[in-house]
Amino acid sequence: MTEGESRLREGLITLGFSDDSIADQLLRYADLVLEANRQTNLVGASSLEELVAAHLLDSLAPLSDRTIRGRVIDIGSGAGFPGIPIGIAFAPASLMMLEPRAKRVDFLSGAIEQLGLKNVDARKSMAETAGRSDLRESADLVSVRAVASPAIALELSVPLLKRHGRALLYVGRQPAPTDHELDVADMLGAALLEAKPVEVPYLQGVRHGWWFEKKKSTPHEYPRRAKVPSKQPL
Repeated sequence: MTEGESRLREGLITLGFSDDSIADQLLRYADLVLEANRQTNLVGASSLEELVAAHLLDSLAPLSDRTIRGRVIDIGSGAGFPGIPIGIAFAPASLMMLEPRAKRVDFLSGAIEQLGLKNVDARKSMAETAGRSDLRESADLVSVRAVASPAIALELSVPLLKRHGRALLYVGRQPAPTDHELDVADMLGAALLEAKPVEVPYLQGVRHGWWFEKKKSTPHEYPRRAKVPSKQPL
């Protein structure tokens, strides 16, 4: 067993994911990412050891000891983090990954097929477009990792949530939302449930998970049209 594989299996057990099949599937997925990475720049990591803590375990750490069911939407999935690890670890959930870049969607679709993930799908779409489509107010959970600042991430995620659905924002050093970010959440119909540190095995760095709950319908004017949130944050 390589050091990378050992760290993945031990890290998953630490996080509460003790099923060997989860580790096996994540290792197969890592192989697909690294193979594709030789042709195109999917992620900065170039080895399993680099992928394990920074991407695989980091994707699942905020979800340690939680039960995830229903519809999950992952915004800006890129190479599939955290979407594919969530889909592997929480098979009862139905997961939709949103990614605007066609080559990334092609990779995601191929990975889904090769891994046999019947509960996971990928759609070529910007989050702003999805928020005005059939996906609006349909999700039980929306995840946003390494996509945008918190205020932008809220505008992209909250419109996709059904009432009482939850948004998970993967955050680095900032321990809690600012008053302005809380005001943005309130305007969109959500409220902070908790902001807590996240321990990622083998990762040297500070991580936090911010959880918001949808309390009421999002005003119809949000999300604004494509690219406006990033250019003119609320």
